[in-house]
Order: sequence, then C-alpha cells, then structure tokens
Amino acid sequence: MFKWLNKFFKKNQKVNLQNLEYLIFGRFTDNDYDSYKIYKLTHTELFVDSREIWHSKRQTKEGYTFEGELMLERKFKIAKNLINQVPDDILDKNLNGFYTTGNKNEDQLVVALFDGNFKKEITINDYVVKTENLPNGLKNFRLLIEHKLKELN
Repeated sequence: MFKWLNKFFKKNQKVNLQNLEYLIFGRFTDNDYDSYKIYKLTHTELFVDSREIWHSKRQTKEGYTFEGELMLERKFKIAKNLINQVPDDILDKNLNGFYTTGNKNEDQLVVALFDGNFKKEITINDYVVKTENLPNGLKNFRLLIEHKLKELN
C-alpha cells in the first residue's frame, strides 16, 4: 500500500519551473550525418556534452547521464534566458520521456528539467509537432530551442 501511495504522490508532484536548477536541451536527428550536442544550462553557466551517446544510452538500463564541458561566456549569453522561458504546458502535456524511441525517422527535441527535488525528461518529436494538437507554448519552445542551437553551433 505504501508503494502505491508513494507512486501517487510522486506522479502528482511537478517540477517547479520558477526555480529550476538546470535545463538540459538538444536535438537528435537520426537521418542526419552531422554531429549533435546536448547542453546543460544553469543560471550562471552553460555546459556541452559532445559525446553523441544520448540516442544509444537512452535505451540502456543505465540511461543517459549528462557529462559536459564548460562553454565560453559568450555562448552562455546566447542561451541564458532559455531557463526562464520553459512553458507551463511542458508539465501538463503527456509527452514521451528519454527512454522512448520515435518512428523510423527520429527528429527529437531533448529536454530535461530539474528544480532540486524533481526531474522531468521529455522528447518532442517533429512528427508529433506536425500531427498533434500541441499547445502553442510547446511549439514555440521547440522553435526557440532550435534557434538557440543554431546560434550555439
């Protein structure tokens, strides 16, 4: 019974978007031969994980763990406001987590949020954006991150 109660309360608890410790973001496209990077943004620093292992580690028992290098201050300035622009819709919409695979041609926006207590990991596939009735906040957030990723590269 206690396990059930614990699951119930954990499911109803949400990440506090107003007090995020970090935001992890990146984009994985399986039909692209270019490399990809995953970024971790805090309120004071930006890190990059260039190992290109998110796509394979997400399907393992251990899962993906961010391991990044500190980026230059000018790169941080490009992305610094993203941590304050995460839409509330990201908590309310039932989105896939890191450990789900997409269709044959994946084009995944990778996002993880952590507020010091709770973590939420999601992916938003381009196919879902085009075919489902996603809230405008989520669509705009994906476009914003894609724009920032281009600036960071």
